[in-house]
Amino acid sequence: MSIDHTYLMKLIEMNRYAKAKTLFETYNFDELSEELILQAFDHETDILYQFVCHLIELNETLQLHHLAFILLIHPFCHYDRAYFRAYDHVQRTILLTRHQDVGFLEYLLFLYEVPDRVTPKQEAFAVANEILQLEPKNRVAKEFLKERK
Repeated sequence: MSIDHTYLMKLIEMNRYAKAKTLFETYNFDELSEELILQAFDHETDILYQFVCHLIELNETLQLHHLAFILLIHPFCHYDRAYFRAYDHVQRTILLTRHQDVGFLEYLLFLYEVPDRVTPKQEAFAVANEILQLEPKNRVAKEFLKERK
């Protein structure tokens, strides 16, 4: 199914979230996520992020938190406290995956590296070690620890 995002975008922009949610759910999540991320770069507001947060409130899922995180670290990274909000989303993904998804744990190391140093230092080191317990050859965690000795 080809995605016609125009109508969905109009619904979101008009704050018609109930209708937008219904339409959103008819599309392939991964395809639509990519489209929303691309569209977000062209928007002057964070309305797409707000819509995703609305969806999370209705039905919290790993996919929605991940989408919110990506929106905040890419198209909306210049918004006030975007990385801090991204940190909250990645914390939820880690809880939802019971600390078993290395990719989400690596995001905490990324958030340590951003200018705001969102992930606290002690937490970042603990996460790097946690990653190495799950995946002993993990390059990201090894480099993180090596660069900070």
